Amino acid sequence: MRTEARRQFIHFLFGSFFIALIAVIGVAQGFFVLAACFGVGLLVSFLLKRGVRIPLLLYVVKRVERDYEKHLPGKGALLFFLAALITIILFQEKTIVLGALGVAVFGDAASTVFGLKFGKHRIAGKKTLEGTIGGMAASLFFLLFLFQLPIALATAVIGMLAELLPFDDNFTIPIAAGFILSILVPLL
Repeated sequence: MRTEARRQFIHFLFGSFFIALIAVIGVAQGFFVLAACFGVGLLVSFLLKRGVRIPLLLYVVKRVERDYEKHLPGKGALLFFLAALITIILFQEKTIVLGALGVAVFGDAASTVFGLKFGKHRIAGKKTLEGTIGGMAASLFFLLFLFQLPIALATAVIGMLAELLPFDDNFTIPIAAGFILSILVPLL
């Protein structure tokens, strides 16, 4: 439980940083920063996998890595960067990108915390109904700063349901949220 809490704290902290970065410097420049981070992340993952000791990074990875992800150090972060890059390429509009990444960062972190604390009803593997609802609430709160209630609610629900898909949620959530936003935003 502690490892998962640490993992979600780092996810929340760095994800919030990248959301703020894109809000300030824009989508195009943010793309290049994320691409650089993805490239450096791949290099670091490769080096760690080969046994190269990078003290601070090795310490962080060992404290937050899930057992089933040890074959690719930093897998969750790499998938988040990849999904963020794909989200930017697909949707390009700043508010859609920010909304999609916000669901991935705040919704995913909240779903884990709520699921660990209050989760009683399993709905998909280790996922719980309570965690999913907590993720929807956190996503909705964030999205209401960017969109009207109907769009925010639909995006929160779709984004967090994407967490239940049988693929890494760091990848599925922002892309699903971006798709629903790209459909709904032009309608208003």
